[in-house]
Amino acid sequence: MLTVMVMTRRRRWQKEVEVLREVAAVARQGWLIPQPSPTLKQHGDARHLVVFVHGIFASSGVFRPMAFALAREGLAPRQVNFDYTPVGTIERHAKRLCAVIADARVPGPVIVVAHSLGGLIVRHAVQHLGLHVDALVTMGTPHHGTSLARPWPWRLAQELSPGSVAIASLAATSHRLKRTAVTSVIAEQDVLVEASSASLSGSRLVRVPGVGHHGVLYDPLAWSAVRDAIRSVTEAPSDGGRSSGEFVLGPDGTVRDRAG
Repeated sequence: MLTVMVMTRRRRWQKEVEVLREVAAVARQGWLIPQPSPTLKQHGDARHLVVFVHGIFASSGVFRPMAFALAREGLAPRQVNFDYTPVGTIERHAKRLCAVIADARVPGPVIVVAHSLGGLIVRHAVQHLGLHVDALVTMGTPHHGTSLARPWPWRLAQELSPGSVAIASLAATSHRLKRTAVTSVIAEQDVLVEASSASLSGSRLVRVPGVGHHGVLYDPLAWSAVRDAIRSVTEAPSDGGRSSGEFVLGPDGTVRDRAG
């Protein structure tokens, strides 16, 4: 009986910690969103390009901590920060994303890190507009839609709903992603996008425990997944080219196969 009580209290405490972490992440975004980054940001010479695409109601500012860390580590010397407003359509934003990346004139690999709706914008650009992306990391992206978007009255939100034309067209053309190494980062405490929707079939799955939809942007495991995605297309592969499976954070801070 005592053991059960202790376990119940522990679970309750863990839940409270998770809620507080997400509240802190939302507060952090409230400070970062009004600080969007310049579209093209260069910290040094690089053949590859790292592109950041935020979610709805946000700005490139939410990626500032991650982008700064990657630049400091020499993994993302050349960056594109793509900003868009929460109106219009996925297709409209995808077309502009293609133009922005083309303007960067990068000679080497393109790696895109996208949060939430941003992942659908990137997928549309790749699957319907022919944008070449070597590696894509989606974080809390509703690949199969989110039912929470149904009550929202404007078009962009409706495209996030399960069964929408936008979601259906991406599902029907998902084979066009075969040239892109995709990583799906799943926030296990995400109440906006279910894990099943954040998981794209055939992608590398990285589950991040204890964080929600916004907190995943600032989690060490999520950042490690991004580092691995960049290295996977800018360095020689060390795992035989494997790109799918389920991964966890290893003791050395790198993402590892759960089965291994």
